[in-house]
Amino acid sequence: MDDLLVLCPNAKWQAVIEVFLDRTRHLGIRDITAAVRAVPSGGSRFLADGGVQLAAQNRERYNHCLTMIDADQCGDERDPVEIEASLNKGLQDVWERDAAAIVADPSIEGWLLEGHRVFSRVPGLRGGDLRRWFADSGLWPKDQAQPDQPRHALESLFSSHGVRVSAASYRIIAQNYPFRFDQIESSSFRRFILQLREWFLV
Repeated sequence: MDDLLVLCPNAKWQAVIEVFLDRTRHLGIRDITAAVRAVPSGGSRFLADGGVQLAAQNRERYNHCLTMIDADQCGDERDPVEIEASLNKGLQDVWERDAAAIVADPSIEGWLLEGHRVFSRVPGLRGGDLRRWFADSGLWPKDQAQPDQPRHALESLFSSHGVRVSAASYRIIAQNYPFRFDQIESSSFRRFILQLREWFLV
């Protein structure tokens, strides 16, 4: 069996997770065999409703499974911690301790924006002070650790520079993301890394 199946909402998520899993030294894990699958439709809403069942269908093929969604896209008004706990309870019925849900709060863009300096690697975003752009636009004031709406902030940045928001752009960001665990603000991002380390520690 392969080590890990990751179920995620879309191609942008898939690009990020595939790159992160290739950066095993930075994650602090051993090399693993993994499949990252984006659902064909429905995104986070589908995985919030049917992710547990989809994961169960693959139990015989993988040793571990992660089901990953964006809180702001899943159609569930509960606190993200409650959503994650509910998904984990369903996963444990089949996978016991070999599966987990990660709910990005509010979205994966919040993870990426923590490494905003590497956005300059994306063609079309080079040469400018992107953090100043965020502050001047009012989307991410200098005194805030994160913008209130990370997805909207990222999409506005790309749009203002004439850059298409795409899986290819997310892949570039993920390839250059500065992994420093002690500086990661997002609790869901930390849980993602810690879960991988629990299963696949070097």
